Amino acid sequence: MTTDILITGFGIIGFETLYEIVNKFKSKKLKIAIIDKNFLNFPGGIAYSKNNSKFGFFNNPLRLSSHDFKSWIKKPSNQIRLIKYFKNEKNLNLDKWLDLNVKKNNSQFDNLKEIYLPRLTYSIFLEEKFKKIIKILDKNKNLVIHYFENQLIDISKEKNKYVCTTSYNLNQKKINYKNKKIFFNKYKKRSGRTITTNNVILGLGILPPKNVNNNNHFNHKNYIHDFYESGGTSFFLDKIKKIKNKKINIVFIGNKAGLLETMQQVEELNKEILDKIKIISISPSNLTLEKAELSKKYLSYKFKFLTKSNIAKIEQSNEILSLIKSEFNLGKKLEFNKYDVWTLILKKNKLDECFKKLSSNEKKTYHNETFAKLRNLTRYTYPETVDAKIRLEKEKILKSLKDRVITLKKFKNQILVETLKSGGIVADIVVNVSGPVSLPKNTNEVPLLNSLKKMNLRKNDRGFISDRYFQIAENIYSPGTLSSNFNPERKTIIRSVTDNCKIAVKHIVKSL
Repeated sequence: MTTDILITGFGIIGFETLYEIVNKFKSKKLKIAIIDKNFLNFPGGIAYSKNNSKFGFFNNPLRLSSHDFKSWIKKPSNQIRLIKYFKNEKNLNLDKWLDLNVKKNNSQFDNLKEIYLPRLTYSIFLEEKFKKIIKILDKNKNLVIHYFENQLIDISKEKNKYVCTTSYNLNQKKINYKNKKIFFNKYKKRSGRTITTNNVILGLGILPPKNVNNNNHFNHKNYIHDFYESGGTSFFLDKIKKIKNKKINIVFIGNKAGLLETMQQVEELNKEILDKIKIISISPSNLTLEKAELSKKYLSYKFKFLTKSNIAKIEQSNEILSLIKSEFNLGKKLEFNKYDVWTLILKKNKLDECFKKLSSNEKKTYHNETFAKLRNLTRYTYPETVDAKIRLEKEKILKSLKDRVITLKKFKNQILVETLKSGGIVADIVVNVSGPVSLPKNTNEVPLLNSLKKMNLRKNDRGFISDRYFQIAENIYSPGTLSSNFNPERKTIIRSVTDNCKIAVKHIVKSL
């Protein structure tokens, strides 16, 4: 099969790319192929779909979201619709959240700018957005879209085109839109596993964790290697409920977002199950996500270091980090939350101003070195998840262990977790939330990455080096986290990806 554009992954990147293409190409004939491993995760992908994100909240308040999402949420009719949905879907366990975030009239959200919405809200928003795509496609017969449920495992270049190979024969899906719901039904099987295309858009999200046992994937029915792709908190809770032991020992490898997402739902388990549970989170660092909590006086903070005169003098990327740390220290002395200061830095675009002062070489240093340090210093999340973690620690249900997991082994019906310092820990369930695999290392977690590496693409610890159009190679675009420069301003991932897709599609439009 031959196409003009191939989109691999139909999460946020794939969706926003298609949306931009459909709105930019009005008269030109265009053939597009979209590949996704599981269309049950549409719309929203693994991180935001109703299928895989039944539980969990945005890590950022609404004010930091993309502009179109904020506008959609602000409409009273959409708020009424969402509130009704959250109330009716009792299995979402959102009663406490509704009490905290809905006004007494039951038809509007309270404190809209600072609200932390359930992540599946974005899936509902994208459903509305996709209906606009369907309407355009019904009228514009120049655009032909083919949907395939599969996995792209290899890309190779032949002359001026890319030959893309999938895991198995191409299974085509067809969209059905009935009763205001979107379904991808079986359509027809095609012989062959390759698609030839002029342009590739990599819509891969955050990479899975590295295999604990070197490059060998550990298999056990109660080992969750990729927390989000497996089904997130919902899948984890199902594992707990299936274990009939008197005691249930659980090990989390890692202590950041994945662990925190489960905490509220663990608290909500019935007392009979909760009394049996002991959780150990193992991580080389005790550093986890902090509460995104504003003080009442945060707007009164005045910058002393990130001033116009100091920003104008910036030449090196480490000066940005130094100025931000100085503001944090001052804020602490004046009894402001660190999050107060960080919120104002983003609100007043101070980071963007600083970044623009850097030379091309220093921007590379920022991407390669400074950004990671800044990110570790400024990772915040929905406060309720952190509070739930603290409560579970006080109740002796959760314990944090500063250590490193070396290997996993099968031990009777359980799992033996061998650590560097603490010896072996026997667990009934092990969840790997250790963060994405390092791109430069030789890994087998994502086969497609190895084929890209064979092209000798430039890369660093944060991703492939891309140009300002997010090309990591000629006509291969990566607007997401695979590109090392995808989000220098520390915007939310959704906002950054949405903006990047617009830039990439604009460049494709010109080239075609």
